[in-house]
Amino acid sequence: MAVFVKICGICSRSDLEQVSAFQPDALGFIQWPKSKRYVDPETVGQWNTPAGIRRVGVFVDPVESELAHAAQYGRFDVLQVHRVSSGWTLDRDLFQGVEVWRALNPSELYFDESRFEYDRYLLDSYDPKTVGGTGQVCDWDKAQALIKALKTPILLAGGLAPDNVAAAIKHVQPWGIDVSSGVEIEPGVKDMNKVEAFISTCRES
Repeated sequence: MAVFVKICGICSRSDLEQVSAFQPDALGFIQWPKSKRYVDPETVGQWNTPAGIRRVGVFVDPVESELAHAAQYGRFDVLQVHRVSSGWTLDRDLFQGVEVWRALNPSELYFDESRFEYDRYLLDSYDPKTVGGTGQVCDWDKAQALIKALKTPILLAGGLAPDNVAAAIKHVQPWGIDVSSGVEIEPGVKDMNKVEAFISTCRES
């Protein structure tokens, strides 16, 4: 089965349209105001994506009301949450048809005691000052072990780029791949040559 490809950190309608032309499986929009890649949900909601491309809202320690507002106005298909507590939960009845993904670094997932049933996990590197887009590679060996041990599909993120994603897919064998800084000119501005090369490499791996 082909690896699922998510291009994260989309910050403009122009980038959305150009990236969509390369047919990724999902686009990510940062919903954390402290991020350089932040775009408010009302703005994201004005941008249309082609059929078949999932819209992922990326949140940091969100409360349910924040997610409900963003899901409605941003028209998100997926809510990706970072840095939530082990006891964090969500009323699924309020988010019918919306998937919930949890982002962790591999060491955190080893000891995760969450009782919430996430649809996907995303494994990323850790930086205390920011979330995602760090360019730092996460531990591929731990990621590989987790993918073999868990039934929940897992996306690999962290420091991926056109020149290393094939090796990452071969070594880790994730369900999906997530990239942001590895296909950028600068934070929030995508390099379309890198985007095309990245997606093409994923499709061929």
